[in-house]
Amino acid sequence: MTLVLDAYYTIGRMHRFCQDYICQGLEPIPHLILADGCSASADSDLGARLLALNARHLLPRFVSATNTAEHLARHWRLGQRIVRRAARQARAMGLDDGALDATLLIAWCDGATIHIHLYGDGCIAVRRTDGGIATIQVEYAKNAPYYLSYLLHPQRGLFYQEAIGDPATAQSVQYQSDAGETTRRERFDAPTVFSFNLATFPTVAVATDGLDSFVDAKTGQRLNVLEVAREMLDFHNLDGAFIQRRLRETLIEYAQQQVYCCDDIGLGAFIALDQEAAMDSLPMAAAAMAARER
Repeated sequence: MTLVLDAYYTIGRMHRFCQDYICQGLEPIPHLILADGCSASADSDLGARLLALNARHLLPRFVSATNTAEHLARHWRLGQRIVRRAARQARAMGLDDGALDATLLIAWCDGATIHIHLYGDGCIAVRRTDGGIATIQVEYAKNAPYYLSYLLHPQRGLFYQEAIGDPATAQSVQYQSDAGETTRRERFDAPTVFSFNLATFPTVAVATDGLDSFVDAKTGQRLNVLEVAREMLDFHNLDGAFIQRRLRETLIEYAQQQVYCCDDIGLGAFIALDQEAAMDSLPMAAAAMAARER
C-alpha cells in the first residue's frame, strides 16, 4: 500500500485575514493537524497556529494509545496539555487567553487506520472502496464550539454551559451518505474521536467548518456538505500538492456559478493506494519508476 497525504487552507470571501491553519508531515507518523480560530476573538489566527504546533509536538502521546478505550481516556488529558503549553507561549507574546479560542483537529495514520481527535466543530469526508462518499459533521448548539481554551478558566466553562442551553445534547454529530442522513446528540464535552480502516475507507479527508460554508449567491442557500465533499474529493491525479490544486479548482468552478465560500477553509486528506492505483494516480512517480527500469 502507498499512502499519500496533502493539505491546504485559504481565506474565505467574508474574512479580512485567514484564521485557519494546517500543519502536515510524515514524521514521526503521517499526520494532518487543522485549527480554526474564532472570528469573534482577537488574535485567534495566532492562537490557531499555537494550538496546531503544540498538537504536533505532543503527537507521539496520541499515537501511543493502542485501543479505543485509551484514545477516549487520553482525549481531554492531552487536549489540556496542548492548550496549557499554548497559553504559556501566548502570554509570553502578550496575548490574551481568548486568542486560543479555536477548534483543533488532529489526524494520523498508524499504517492501517486513520485516527482522528476533534476539539470543537469540523468535518470529515470519506470515500469507501465502492466509490461512495460519506460525511460526518460535528457542530454545537448556538453555533458555539467547545474550545480547549475553556479548560484554562473554569468560570468561562460554566458561562459556556449556561449559554448553550442543555449541555447534555449540545454536541451534534451528523452523518450523511447516499443511504440517507442521521444525527446523534452528545454532551458538549463528549470526546469526539473517530477511526477509519483504510481497507474499507481508502480516502479519509478532514476539514474545518468552511467545508459547510458554501453559499449560492443567486438563492442565498447553503450547499449541502455532502455535495461539496464530492467535488473536493474529485482528484484528477495525486502528484504533489493535490489538495491545493483541487481546492483552488473547486473554488474557481463554484465562483463561475456564483457560489462562494463565506468562511476560511482548511482541508487535508489521506489516500491509500494499491500498486496499480499508485501507478495510475501518481504519473510522476510512475515515470520515475519506468526510467529506473530502463
